[in-house]
Amino acid sequence: MRSVGLAVFVCLSLASGCRPAPPTTAPPTAPEVSTCDGPSPAAGPSALTANLDSAFVCDPRPGAAGWIHMGSSFSPRPDLPPREAAPLDVQLPRFALVFDGRDGPRLDVPLATLRAEADYRLLVAGTRAPRGAAHHAPPTRAGVAELLAALRRELQPGAMLVLLAAEVDELADDPWGCIPLQDACLPLAELQQELAELRTGARVVVLAQARPRLAFSALADAAAVVVTFPAGQVGDRAARAFWSSQIPDRDGDGVIAVRERAAQARRLDRGGVRFVDPLGTLSFARRQARARGSAPLEVEGRPALDVAVADLAPGQIAVVNLSTTWCAACVPFRATFADLARRTGGPLRFIHAETDEQWEGFGARSYPAVAFIAPGGRLLGVAHDTDDPLAALALAEFESIDDRLAYHRAELHSRDHRVRGRGARAILALGPPGAALVDDLARDLHDEPVAAIILDILQALASYGEKARHAAPEMVALFNHEDSFVRRSALLALRSVGADPRPIACPLVALVADPDPGVRSAAIDLLAAAPSLPPAILPALRVIMEDESPAVRRVALAAFRRLPWGDAAIAALPTLLRLVTPGEPDDQRAEAIAALIDVGPRATAAIPDLTRLLADADPTIRRQTALALGNYGAAASCAVPSLAALEADPDPHTRRKSGEAMAKIGADRRMRQ
Repeated sequence: MRSVGLAVFVCLSLASGCRPAPPTTAPPTAPEVSTCDGPSPAAGPSALTANLDSAFVCDPRPGAAGWIHMGSSFSPRPDLPPREAAPLDVQLPRFALVFDGRDGPRLDVPLATLRAEADYRLLVAGTRAPRGAAHHAPPTRAGVAELLAALRRELQPGAMLVLLAAEVDELADDPWGCIPLQDACLPLAELQQELAELRTGARVVVLAQARPRLAFSALADAAAVVVTFPAGQVGDRAARAFWSSQIPDRDGDGVIAVRERAAQARRLDRGGVRFVDPLGTLSFARRQARARGSAPLEVEGRPALDVAVADLAPGQIAVVNLSTTWCAACVPFRATFADLARRTGGPLRFIHAETDEQWEGFGARSYPAVAFIAPGGRLLGVAHDTDDPLAALALAEFESIDDRLAYHRAELHSRDHRVRGRGARAILALGPPGAALVDDLARDLHDEPVAAIILDILQALASYGEKARHAAPEMVALFNHEDSFVRRSALLALRSVGADPRPIACPLVALVADPDPGVRSAAIDLLAAAPSLPPAILPALRVIMEDESPAVRRVALAAFRRLPWGDAAIAALPTLLRLVTPGEPDDQRAEAIAALIDVGPRATAAIPDLTRLLADADPTIRRQTALALGNYGAAASCAVPSLAALEADPDPHTRRKSGEAMAKIGADRRMRQ
């Protein structure tokens, strides 16, 4: 009573009201646990020992695989300005680079025609110097180098250049061919690289006696008019018709255009003469420049586009900007396309076509895309380089799929990354026929320095499925690539072609610890594609699971949980129990105890260690341990006293899980009796 009176007195003595003191309670004490009998699997062999003792011995450390510890370093195609021809200036001196045969003069008539049309500065590689030649050199490698040096010195930007060759010979492994010289054969691809550095206003290329069918396409681009005549008597007659002075002026403009000359030649050899002309009504005469174009016709949807191309005149080609309302890149390209239409004339009809949907039936892999359509609605091809779409106009001459394949194969070997990228995307757009180039695409993976082009090639190979399976070694080599996009795409391509993961298991295990999550996921998916493989790789995976880096250990644990182990998972118990030891990182411990739960009733050997974890300071570990023990049923009967002690646990979820675990153990025990 005195104590109560004293309490009342104290309350009355305070200026403010009195609150009863909270009852004193002792802090929760850890439950007394009993340990089940039995040895601890955690004391088992180390991961490294298990690896060395296994039939599948593998060094799975990331450094051993050679890949780079870094995030994405995606290297797109180098951002170079588009190669746009300088405006043609008809007042500038004109030049003609002439290859007049290695055995003697053969181009007297063409040279006479040029002199009659305008004053040309002639640079001649031949056995003798023709009348009025500004530069002459023998038809040798050194002579050609001398003439090209003179051309680079003297040709002004915007001037017109005519290139004449008396013969084009075949060249092994090169569909474009070469110009025969006395001491070598000059590849047309090499000559194109030299010409690409000259800012000519326009080029006219005339190749006589061209044996390779694709010779004309080597020098074709947006700044060149190209005509080639096939080897033989018919080709010789067509060439004479081209250079004739008796060609009618069919359009009545007072000038004989190169197009009119080509039409005359094609009357003698329609199938053999090749001609491409993105520049309009260019002629050899000084009086006339390229024809000016106009703004593109604008249409919406496929029906309107079909109507627009239905009235194309013979010889006309529709250049169609395939655009979509949801394509962000289509907006700036629209202005670029309109400018190209205004600068280009002749037989090209420019159309801007837009839709809210996909453009089906054109083979476009992305937007914007530029399609070439002939009269009658026949699709001639799709440009895969919006920086220079007319460079692909030469495809309009290829009706044979073999010609297209040979053309794109040659593109893959170009020194210009834009040409290689255009070729890879074009091969992908070909669909199934492109599988004929699997070997060429795989060979390019080996040396390609531009990551964006590698991705195009991998996408093409992946689309061919089993037909590209033999290219798997080149894809595996990309596991060492510094770019994470490339590593991940190589893995996805391997999965698409149905590559067997067993021969490449070791590098795949190394990629389980890749710093990029997309790469890790793709590697695990490929490992899981062979259900019989995971048991063999478990010793190597355990090495990564016990890596010195906590981050690597964590991702390796996540990989373990995703792969199908079956009974082999028991071999991972020593590693899993070591990873859940108190003092390890919390997120790692949570992942390890979750893996032990996944192993299920097979892991009864871990019961003694798990029972001790019921007294862990982390409520998550206590709760998950109770769940694991409950899954073992009657085998975990020895843990019941420790589970019962958790009924006083301060964490309500732990109390609930311990009760559920004891109920499962009891039910299983009664069922077995």
